[in-house]
Amino acid sequence: MSKSLNDAIKKALSTSAGAGGDFLPTPLATEFINHVYDQNFLRQAFTVVPMATKTRDYPKILGGTKVYYQSTEGGAANSTNLNTGTIRLEAKKFMSRMDASEEVLEDAQNDMQSIIREHFAATLAAAEEEAMIQGDTAHSPSTAVEANATDVTWYTKDHRFAFNGLLTLSGDIAGSIALDTRAANRVNASGADMATALVRQAMFNLGKYGRVMSNLVLILNPWSANQLLDDSKLVTLEKYGPNATIFTGEFGKLYGKVAVINSAYCTDGYGVLTHKSNPVIGDRRRVRIKQDDYIQEDTKIYVITERMDFTVMYKGALCQLYNLDTPSTAS
Repeated sequence: MSKSLNDAIKKALSTSAGAGGDFLPTPLATEFINHVYDQNFLRQAFTVVPMATKTRDYPKILGGTKVYYQSTEGGAANSTNLNTGTIRLEAKKFMSRMDASEEVLEDAQNDMQSIIREHFAATLAAAEEEAMIQGDTAHSPSTAVEANATDVTWYTKDHRFAFNGLLTLSGDIAGSIALDTRAANRVNASGADMATALVRQAMFNLGKYGRVMSNLVLILNPWSANQLLDDSKLVTLEKYGPNATIFTGEFGKLYGKVAVINSAYCTDGYGVLTHKSNPVIGDRRRVRIKQDDYIQEDTKIYVITERMDFTVMYKGALCQLYNLDTPSTAS
């Protein structure tokens, strides 16, 4: 959870000036929504499957049948087998809590409870998106003291520890491409601006997964996405046809086919190209919001939870772009 969001939550604890009272005489949504409203576009772009139990094995094809030339009339067909495997989804719990004094709820000029439920829940979508992109179960260093956490040192309860995200998975190039135990070869931009030539290289590196451009999704950091706007090969939203499918965060299509998405959670200097059917999101429990009264302090307690998992079908269907140009302090 961001520092700005933590500050907003702390302000809701009381009605004194600078600590919750700021919300009462002014439109609450103006300040509060800015901290929490950021929808997760990945749920629109990728495969979402329900989980009836804590774990679910999701099938995938490892090897298909072969086609042969039959030179002899009436000859016997060669026998081949369809080799299949599974990926395992295991529900991880995301949880957040906020306390609000009864005075805040009574004196607010807006429907405070509706605002809390709608927009605080949206922070869970933001946490999902960040974990699905930056997640790293083996990240180091970490700290058990949240106040000591930084961009480099993660808090041990950071949501990004839940599962490995696209940047982590696409950076794993230590296995075998033939056995699908590693991602495709990465594209080194060598500090250059984002350009379509880099995307073409990534498409080539994806091999069979990169052949149909309309099946590809490119996720970029905001700086690289901004640089791509000047490229004539990018078809922006206003030029889409009336039947176009648009994801949240999508701002254009390369060559009119490859969906390009700007994510605030994609690390500066990085991007990921993947087949849109490759990532899988498993839902054991969708967003649930509960509230309770804490009568000793005359406050209401709001708790938001969900249980889900995230993985990919094929590592080879991921290609990372790295060492892209990054914004300077003067940008």
